[in-house]
Amino acid sequence: MKITKTVFQKYENGRLKGFARVVFDDSFAVIARVIQGRNGLIVAFPDHVNKEGKRSLVAFPLTRELRQEIVESVIKAYKEAE
Repeated sequence: MKITKTVFQKYENGRLKGFARVVFDDSFAVIARVIQGRNGLIVAFPDHVNKEGKRSLVAFPLTRELRQEIVESVIKAYKEAE
């Protein structure tokens, strides 16, 4: 899978900076959040909160290389949107 497009939309609300749509092979998209952390920006993947309040990831990369590629693409789109 290759990232074919990344679009960032600002939505400032506390630590939340906005959302990024990452498109793979022009056929599949995942929405990630960009959050201001203590040591910089964090790219948060989609998650679900169950009735007990426990979070579990819904979509996430399985390899370190793909995770890094997604994070770099999202941070680049964030900086370009500033």
